[in-house]
Amino acid sequence: MEKWKKLFMVATMALLAGAGIKNYALAADTFSSTARTEENKIMVTAKSNQADHDIPIATTIITSEEIAAANASSIKDVLIEQAGINFGVNNSSEHGRKNISIRGSATGHVLILVDGKKVSGSDAQIGHSDFEYNWVPMSAIERIEVIKGPASSIYGSQGIGGVVNIITKKSYEKFSGEVDVSYGDSRDDGGDEFKLGLNVGGQVADRLSLFMSAERIDRDPSRDKDDGTETKIEGKEINNGLARIRFDIDDTQYIEASYGQGNEDRIKIDNILHHDIERKNYSVGYNKAFNSVTLDVDAYVTDSETHYTTTSATGGYAHDMTDSVIRGEVDIAAVKNHYIVTGAEFKNQEYEKAYDKAASSDKNFANDMDNTALFLQDEINITEALIITLGTRYDYHEKFNGEWSPKIGALYKLGAHHRIRANYGEGFMAPTVTQNSSSYAATAMKGVTIYGNDDLQPESSKSYELGYEFFTDNTEFKVSVYKTDVENLIDTKYLPGSSDEKMYVNVDSATLQGFECELSRDITQNYSIRIGYQYLDTEDDSTGEELENRPRHTVNVRLNATLPWDIHATVGANYTDEQIDDEEQCDDFIVFNAQVSKTFYDRISLRLGIDNISDEDLNDKPYDIEGRMFYAGVNFKF
Repeated sequence: MEKWKKLFMVATMALLAGAGIKNYALAADTFSSTARTEENKIMVTAKSNQADHDIPIATTIITSEEIAAANASSIKDVLIEQAGINFGVNNSSEHGRKNISIRGSATGHVLILVDGKKVSGSDAQIGHSDFEYNWVPMSAIERIEVIKGPASSIYGSQGIGGVVNIITKKSYEKFSGEVDVSYGDSRDDGGDEFKLGLNVGGQVADRLSLFMSAERIDRDPSRDKDDGTETKIEGKEINNGLARIRFDIDDTQYIEASYGQGNEDRIKIDNILHHDIERKNYSVGYNKAFNSVTLDVDAYVTDSETHYTTTSATGGYAHDMTDSVIRGEVDIAAVKNHYIVTGAEFKNQEYEKAYDKAASSDKNFANDMDNTALFLQDEINITEALIITLGTRYDYHEKFNGEWSPKIGALYKLGAHHRIRANYGEGFMAPTVTQNSSSYAATAMKGVTIYGNDDLQPESSKSYELGYEFFTDNTEFKVSVYKTDVENLIDTKYLPGSSDEKMYVNVDSATLQGFECELSRDITQNYSIRIGYQYLDTEDDSTGEELENRPRHTVNVRLNATLPWDIHATVGANYTDEQIDDEEQCDDFIVFNAQVSKTFYDRISLRLGIDNISDEDLNDKPYDIEGRMFYAGVNFKF
């Protein structure tokens, strides 16, 4: 590690350690009336009736302001700035593709939601993919809520590592809107980016409200500097739209419907279309609030069709994934000291793979699976200081029958500013439609044919966590230690006596354990800082080796400042430690970025920024990152 990178690590740890010591000194009167301004903020993803700092599980809330400061083109761009979240890859990186890992979990173990509704994830189904991170326009996002650790007790399969819930903007009052446009000039050979977003919404009739959002992102592909015939970062042409309508029947109940559609082209250099991705989602819901009971019923469909273009003899093919869900939930606050959330869910997952050429039609595949679930969570105020959360979910899957996902969490208030939390949870990850079907076969890279397996069992996890949190109106400090044991990992193994045929099988187990620390503090009235650190230790239990694409140390730092003339500035740095990729050691690296912005007349905001200031280049190990980019943008509210 270079000397300046070591200094960065040491300085970060010193700041975090100093904050931890200072927190105890600050709390001479721990039961004083001082508390942070977001005391009554509720995190909807956790299904809790408590303020977000009174939830026993580890959570993070990312605001729309943080998204804007990160110059985000995808939710990945802002998630990576949070403690405990790092980039990973699905199988291996292709043209700079990256996925999200929470606390070392496999990338397919992170469930993506939009307003609490599951999207059709691709990373567990399509090799080398990262297609699930642009389901809604970025400008339509109000905030992103993250649960770190297993959430299967509420959300079932794929919540084994964590949940990312994208909360979109709601506009049910005065009609208003905004336009956001930006352009980025890349120092790569290619890579320039144009982004345009539009939101409008408000009350259009007495009880009728409407919200609409549209987005266009156009990023040129960039060439590999060492081989001009190769693509470094693939280009993207993204068109997304979202429309939502809500009718208030009366003051206690409403009906809401939404429709979203998106098209995303992935393009290699010389304007070669590589993937064409079509996304659609439909939903309709009913919500009724009684005095102390709330009923919420939703039905929705998410569909993703990904067409792969190739010149091979078999021709291109399309993956069509559809999730159809009916979900009902009842939230009960009628019982003293209890907040009960219970409900049921039915989900049908369909997958179809169809080749373009008739000669390859024998490789076509189609199958679907049903899953029915019941869930229950009880949040109990044992005393004014002690909150216990008990929950479980039962999933009945037509392939592997029943699966229980219990959890227990506890939070103890040491005073107005201090919290201790502990929790235990179990999660599971069901095999995909393709993995769990012996009739499925696909030819992968190097000519190896991979077969599905009817006897495949779900992956499962057991997670433990102990945490402490301190907060005031200008400081928040969190620290957690955690351990997760994952069993029945799904992998591929060669069939006996074969060198070109594999099958999906349940194999080894793995252990993930670590330490996580976060600090957010207003240094002065005009300066604030946010620091996150994670230490991650992983092990493949069968070999004793560390897992690939899991850096041991990650550090995130962001400094915000209000300068003269009300100019806002932010500077960030993201450090990623050495990691193993394809049995090869990859170097550590730091990415710096900065942005300044100014608002005029409360309606027009201008911003200038630089991403990857030092022009860091990883040479495709373990993935590629975009080169230095200068950008400018303007936001107009009306």
